[in-house]
Amino acid sequence: MEALRYLSLISQVGFTMVTPILLCTFIGIKLEQRFEFPFTLIFIILGVISGCMSGFKLIMNTIKKMDKKKIEADLQEQENSFASPKRESRIFKNKDE
Repeated sequence: MEALRYLSLISQVGFTMVTPILLCTFIGIKLEQRFEFPFTLIFIILGVISGCMSGFKLIMNTIKKMDKKKIEADLQEQENSFASPKRESRIFKNKDE
């Protein structure tokens, strides 16, 4: 299950980084055809910067969520270890017995 989570994170980071690059490249090509100025290189650089920033934010948010879940699981485990097992009361017994 953990492997699938990491696989989905890797693919999501890939799409998050590639999409702005392709979009900015497309916009740069269209602007270059219309105005005959080398917009493509400028927009590719903007797309790379945007994609890297988005990928970094995605990874950092995922790490924070994983750390938070781990802390919650540790706290839950500590609470369970301190709880005493339920025993029948010696004073208040069932009336059926």
